[in-house]
Amino acid sequence: MDQSDTDEQLLGHEIRNGEFQRTTSRFRRWVVKSVDTDNAEGSVAAQPNRYHLYISYACPWAHRTLIYRKLKGLESMISLSSVHWLLGEDDWTFDAGEGVIADINGAANMYEVYQRAEAGCTDVVTVPALWDKHE
Repeated sequence: MDQSDTDEQLLGHEIRNGEFQRTTSRFRRWVVKSVDTDNAEGSVAAQPNRYHLYISYACPWAHRTLIYRKLKGLESMISLSSVHWLLGEDDWTFDAGEGVIADINGAANMYEVYQRAEAGCTDVVTVPALWDKHE
């Protein structure tokens, strides 16, 4: 049996026949202009100062969220934390370093943010992540 025929795990994501399969996040919700009966279940309203964005300057997906935040003029409405650029053995950290912006709730590691959202959460920790300060 060659490598491409086996199922493997890479940081909690499946690799099947050589293809990376990203697992779906349990925390996926949509921020919409207004919440009403026409919006999908789980939608939350766009409101100034309701959200906090977690990024890593080393992550291209997170970089895109920073560009969007800037272009849409949302910098004063969505606060920001940045983890250390080096993904440690255990997790993203808020250890002192260039570009690090501490967590608003004092977390030392990004996994603590996930566990604040759901106690005991053992999901793969990723950035960017958008934190809803109200929920």
